Amino acid sequence: MSRSSRWHAEASTAPAGAVAGRLRPAWLTRVVVRWAQRGWHAAARAARLAIGIPDYDAYAAHMRERHPGGEPMDRRAFFIERMQARYGKGRTRCC
Repeated sequence: MSRSSRWHAEASTAPAGAVAGRLRPAWLTRVVVRWAQRGWHAAARAARLAIGIPDYDAYAAHMRERHPGGEPMDRRAFFIERMQARYGKGRTRCC
């Protein structure tokens, strides 16, 4: 039996959450996964803001929460409006 197939056989017989002979509580795994997901989403959002990609999901959530009677723009109209606001004519920049 090769080394990798032996590892797969041992891993498939180990109980869920086993780490070096100990069991990891299921709630701890869920907490760590949730923390990692939140961190990933925050990092992705920060990266998009840094390079200037507008966040449609944040806009849509804001419109639902703060302006319930208003009709939010669709993704395409939102992106066009944000690009016009950033790069449109009549806007002066120092650089």
